[in-house]
Amino acid sequence: MSVTEIADATHLNRNTIARYMDNLLVSGRVEMRTFGKAKVFFLSKRVPVSAMLNLSSEMVLLIDADLRVIQANESLLSFVGAESDQIIGKYVYESACKTFCSDVLTDQIRAALQGEMVRSELRLLKNGAESYLDQRIYPMVLSDGRPGVTVVWDDITEKVNSEAALEQSEAMFRRLVETIHDVIWSVDETFCIQYISPQITSVTGYLPEELNGRKLSAFMPKGAAARFDWELASAVSRENGFTLPEFPFICKDGRKIYCEFSGSPVLLEQEGSIFLGYNGALRDVTDRRDAELGAKRWKRFLDSVMNNIPAIITVIGMESRKYYYVNKSAELFLQKSRAELSRMTSKEVLAKIGSVRLTEAHDTVALTGDEVRVSEDRIVVNGETRYISARVIPMKLSVDRRYLLTIVNDITEEDADRQRQMMSRELAFILEGVSTTQEMWDPLLEMLPKISGYESVAIYQRSIFDDYTLFRAKDGRFAPAIHTDSIIHRIIRKGEPVIFDKHRMKLLPESAASPMDQAKSLVLMPVIFDGRAVACVILGSKTPLSPDTVRRTLLVSTAFQISTVASRCLVQEKLQRERDRTRSYLDVAGVVLVMVNRDGNVEMLNRYGTKILGYTEAELMGRNWFMTAVPELVRKQRMDGFQKIIAGKVRDDDYAYVGAVLCKDGTEKTLRWRNAPLYEECGSISGVVSSGELI
Repeated sequence: MSVTEIADATHLNRNTIARYMDNLLVSGRVEMRTFGKAKVFFLSKRVPVSAMLNLSSEMVLLIDADLRVIQANESLLSFVGAESDQIIGKYVYESACKTFCSDVLTDQIRAALQGEMVRSELRLLKNGAESYLDQRIYPMVLSDGRPGVTVVWDDITEKVNSEAALEQSEAMFRRLVETIHDVIWSVDETFCIQYISPQITSVTGYLPEELNGRKLSAFMPKGAAARFDWELASAVSRENGFTLPEFPFICKDGRKIYCEFSGSPVLLEQEGSIFLGYNGALRDVTDRRDAELGAKRWKRFLDSVMNNIPAIITVIGMESRKYYYVNKSAELFLQKSRAELSRMTSKEVLAKIGSVRLTEAHDTVALTGDEVRVSEDRIVVNGETRYISARVIPMKLSVDRRYLLTIVNDITEEDADRQRQMMSRELAFILEGVSTTQEMWDPLLEMLPKISGYESVAIYQRSIFDDYTLFRAKDGRFAPAIHTDSIIHRIIRKGEPVIFDKHRMKLLPESAASPMDQAKSLVLMPVIFDGRAVACVILGSKTPLSPDTVRRTLLVSTAFQISTVASRCLVQEKLQRERDRTRSYLDVAGVVLVMVNRDGNVEMLNRYGTKILGYTEAELMGRNWFMTAVPELVRKQRMDGFQKIIAGKVRDDDYAYVGAVLCKDGTEKTLRWRNAPLYEECGSISGVVSSGELI
């Protein structure tokens, strides 16, 4: 199923599903294939670890930190001649594996539990004969998170016995046999021939003694001889095997054949390895080369295939940088024919279109011989800016024929989608910081055209007459109102975003009034609050547009984002209006209203209270009520009573009393007080609200 199908089936947000499927993919619980831009997921098919262990010819034992056996594979059970219940769950030194156990093994297991990989060779007596095991102990973490180790034994008895039976003098012969193809040769450290097999006569016409003491390159054309010596020297410097394909070789009768050379180093295995030269083989590949040349008849077929590939494909010479092949897509993209490109180099073409990264990629591949990927490059073709991604792959057909295969994909639309997504995230960040609906309209008017590709945007708000009136607009000519009897009005009231592309615009009757004059494409983004559409953001374009799946998804997610943020702002504005209304009631009340927190500090004082006390609300906010507005003679008594209320130790009858307050000018006024504790949701008292009536 695709991400969209999973999201529809689970009724969840598509972005949430996409992130969750990425997690399942990383954990190996699903597999993914791509079809175009779509990602399709399949249930993962995995082989259990226990089954994999039983497939191994090596003996494997899993042990926990207490030296208790967790698992043993069938190879181990067969070696010790025991059943699994005689080993699994038992301590390793008490099980059927005690044959392997010693104090050394126990110490090695403990070392592995500390994070070290331990390797050694184990010698056992089995059925009266000696057995040799290659022993490796790896630290691991068990499925329940506890430390453990994996012990792997490989039976190397046959190998040890074979090595003991062979003499050192057989080493050169054994390696020589391993490299046999056709003609066997051996050169010393100066690359002079020490030995060449009699098969050389049937291949080249030379007798072995005619070649001994000379270099192989002496029988090659001058240019090829220099390249051969250089390649051979490079292979020696790496001290490993090598293959040199298709080097020309001049036979005794003057014929030129092509040979493939392969070799491996000769080392004298004593206390230290001493390099003695190379043993190798040569093979006559003239027939194979002729067959490859004959394969040119397939060129027309391959060319027709390449011309039907949408990717831009070119083949250039690694040294000359001349174009040897371009497909039809490359001709259309570069707007040059094959004949024109054949007279140009890739450096000239890439310099003209401004592709710096692709030029550097060609140079890097030619220098290192490794494939290079270019994730993104900006170019200009006939005045139009395009974005491309590319792969540059080295092609070495022979020492004389080396090419660079370049596969280029036009990712201009993908880059545009990425830019839109970045702007969408930027818009989301901006909207997260707004607190009122008035603050969100300006960034929407500015950024929505860039995100959507629609050049005009308008914001309609619901009026008291139940229609939608134009509130703000940018570009384009919009109608002043969307009336209740219109199709657009009914669509908005459904509360779901709708995209009228160049195809769906035909579904609107010609008599239907469009909110934008001459609109060829529309997007409706309703804003839902308290279960109804209270506003609508409308995008319009005079150009017939047909958004792809990526842009449709972006438009729908942006619409829901706008509705969510607007709903949050409307809730805050509603709460603010209720707070303002409540405060106005308190200010006109003919009593002193003061709210004090648990610390005795003032958090609210109404307007009548400021009039009685002579303080402004700002002067009392945050100050201690008892130290500021309670006369000193009764201050301690009043503070003790306040603490009893906070502690919940006062009866309802004790909440009322008569007491004086200390005004700013030093005078005292007597009021009849009524106290009420403020309770939190958890039931604890967070403060006290007091009302005082002047006596």
